[in-house]
Amino acid sequence: MVKQSNDKLFNSLVKGLNDAIDYSNGENVHGVQARIVSIPKLPTFKGKEIKSIRNKLHLTQTIFAQTLGVSEKTIEAWESGRNIPQGPAQRMLFVLKNNSNALDVLGVKYG
Repeated sequence: MVKQSNDKLFNSLVKGLNDAIDYSNGENVHGVQARIVSIPKLPTFKGKEIKSIRNKLHLTQTIFAQTLGVSEKTIEAWESGRNIPQGPAQRMLFVLKNNSNALDVLGVKYG
């Protein structure tokens, strides 16, 4: 019974690898779909623009920091130009700048 189970697994792996080879050689493989994903270049937001985003959202530095999952000191450093946000923070700033529903999506409620 174990040998039969191992044989089935082996055959499944061989089929998957052969399908991958066929697909990489440009052949159509049943059940395989290609998707082209375009990811924009990571933006670079600096002090004045970060403050502008925060002001547009009508958030204090404290609430903005909580929204982004960083400290208030980090927001102060970004807005003063002492530090520049990296990676995920830049992407999140991009979302907050360009999506009027971003705070709703993040579950941020204020009034």
